[in-house]
Amino acid sequence: MTTTIERREKAKFGRPSEADLRLKNNRLGMTIFQLSWIMVFLAMIIVNWQLRFSYSEWPPAGVAPFDPLLPSAATLALLLSSYLLRRGLEALRSGRVAGFTLRWRGAMALGVAFMAVIVYEFVNVSAAAMATQYGVTMRLMTGFHFAHALAILAVILHVYRKGSRGHYSGESWAVEGTAKLWYFVTLAWMLFYTVLYWIR
Repeated sequence: MTTTIERREKAKFGRPSEADLRLKNNRLGMTIFQLSWIMVFLAMIIVNWQLRFSYSEWPPAGVAPFDPLLPSAATLALLLSSYLLRRGLEALRSGRVAGFTLRWRGAMALGVAFMAVIVYEFVNVSAAAMATQYGVTMRLMTGFHFAHALAILAVILHVYRKGSRGHYSGESWAVEGTAKLWYFVTLAWMLFYTVLYWIR
């Protein structure tokens, strides 16, 4: 354990403190996690494309393409949710706990709205689509993403509850790391959304 004098000496000579190193390592670990996990989502996109090219047309004959209207609204809600998380993180860093809780509450509400639309889309895949790989891969991709979003939304709720009780202030890795997990959810959905609803 380092003393205050040792910490001052390290700071004087430009050496990072233990807290700075821990934060740097946490950020690096999160980046490696996000890069490795996005490969799983990319693999699902590649599988989707391989199945797509095994059909003469996509969607297959007799299957209506998925309507992008509701998913587009859900995507907008998810993007806004990520923006609110970012603003909440900035509010906490500047000591405005009320601003943090307000923005994170809004982000969670938008996240729940996003997930409600995804559940609706999952449940309402037509029987004709489910008889083909078009519907099956859609359900696989949206279900896989939903499971991740649900788990991370639970983490957001946990951090929000602790933050609203004053457990975090200033630079908090718990808050920053949670926000970065939600950014990952947003990025992964943007990839899936483009492939499922716009690339024909």
